[in-house]
Amino acid sequence: MNRKGKTPKMISACAMFVLLAGSMTSTSALAMGNSNTWSSDGTDLSAVTELVDTGMYDMAIDKIEAMLKDDQDNADLFNYLAYSQRKTGDFESASQNYERALMIDPEHVGALEYQGELFLQTGKPEMARENLARLEQVCGTDCKEYKELSGKIGS
Repeated sequence: MNRKGKTPKMISACAMFVLLAGSMTSTSALAMGNSNTWSSDGTDLSAVTELVDTGMYDMAIDKIEAMLKDDQDNADLFNYLAYSQRKTGDFESASQNYERALMIDPEHVGALEYQGELFLQTGKPEMARENLARLEQVCGTDCKEYKELSGKIGS
């Protein structure tokens, strides 16, 4: 504060930036899951999660597709790919890649949640409820993915 009891504009602007940046980061982290999934079966996913968390979906898609050439059985990569495709409006590709993730790992809670969200976006609420039931079997009603999808379904 200055002598008149007011905060200089530059300090106020910096404080606002820090608050906004912090809230954007936590929102993105909630959207994709936590950053503990940065490695998957030896594959470093930190670059992918950074691109996704910052909304750079087209770049994330390119990066993931390149990574899939060397790691074709990685459910996490297919889940991130589908998520990014869904965010860019490519629902058909997203649908195919959620299916690929779930073929590799039928209990992949991230893919089950996000595929359920895709079902809601494409007017298939019954299929979203089926994913919710699968999540309940896999991780229970207290897991984050179940709660997220349940909240979006409104059940």
